Parts: sequence; C-alpha cells; structure tokens
Amino acid sequence: MTRTKPVATTTFKAEPGKATKSVTAPRVLLVIGIHREELAFGKAVGAMVNAEDVAVLTIPEGISGRHPRADQLFQYERLHQRLYTQLLSHVEGHYMALIDLHSGEDQNGPKADLFCADKSLREQLEQRIREDASLLDRRVRLIPLGAPGLLHAVTVIPEAIWNNSDFRYIGVEIYLPETKAGRIASCHLANYLIGIVADCFRDEPVQL
Repeated sequence: MTRTKPVATTTFKAEPGKATKSVTAPRVLLVIGIHREELAFGKAVGAMVNAEDVAVLTIPEGISGRHPRADQLFQYERLHQRLYTQLLSHVEGHYMALIDLHSGEDQNGPKADLFCADKSLREQLEQRIREDASLLDRRVRLIPLGAPGLLHAVTVIPEAIWNNSDFRYIGVEIYLPETKAGRIASCHLANYLIGIVADCFRDEPVQL
C-alpha cells in the first residue's frame, strides 16, 4: 500500500506579492497551487492579476491533482478536504469571493470551465462572457456546482468552501495546449476571466 504524506496545518502561507502594493483592499482572493503540478501556471497568472481587485494566496506545497487509484480514493478526498478547510480562515471575514485556479491539458485549448454554486453570480458571469467580443473565439463554459442538471459538477471540495454564505466560490479550470504560444495565451485567458469575476464584486456593497 502506498503511504500518502498527510497535510499539515502549516502546508501553505499567504504570499500576496504585488497585491501588497495596492492602496485598495481587494475583494477577491485567488488561490494557486492547490495541486502542486499546477503551481507554475498559477504563479504566471498570479503575476498578471490586477492587485487592486485580486489578492493572491500561494500554496507552495500542494497535493497531487493526478486522479488516484481506487484504493487511494478515500485518502485523496481526505487530503483535499483538509487542505481546502484551511482556506476558510484566509477567506471568511476578509474577501467576498474565492477564485480557485486549476489547469489541465487540451490540445484544442486554451479554453476554460468556470464552476460556481451561486445561481445569481453564474448568471452575471454568463451575461458578461456572452457579451464580451474578445471571448467569442474562446470556449468558456459555466458549470453549476451541486445542483443536478444536464451539466453540473460533483466535487471533493468541502461544501463549506463552495457553498458558503460568507463568500462566493468560483473554480476556474484552464485547459492548456502544449505549445509555448498556447500556454502564454492560456495565462492571458485565465487573467481575463479572473478580471471578469472581480468586476462582479467591484461595486457590490461590502458585507464582511
């Protein structure tokens, strides 16, 4: 049996980077590196975000995002739940939204899936994306979390994260092609979508 290293409470720390230079307190927190294989991509995107709108939380020692074998599934889910639960103290009372950035591989990319349980926010995002001419040639899907339907997602992320009354959760999965140009374009797509999400909270009354 393969023994998996447990997630300690000191697994990650806030590394706000350029966000500390902002005079405006960001309303959105971007977390990168939950899956360690995706950290480099997350750092590239995190360096691009508008610091006035988005703070960055880096997890330098995340867990593997590779799909587990059947006999590893319980431990895989347990590690995810423990790591995500640690995010609560960073988000609750501090931010209005949590963006959870991930990446995958797709030679037809760059393209993206956005996951969100909040119907009102999904509708805002859907309208903004549909009306954005610069996204007409990009495939961006909005997928409900939790609600049964023709297109919905089931997740190992604790419900206290993706269905929390104190903040909204938006999972962003960017699908990257192998080419260098394609990966650069993927970073720009991620940053652009993060900006669209942040726009939804710019004029919203603060209720922390």
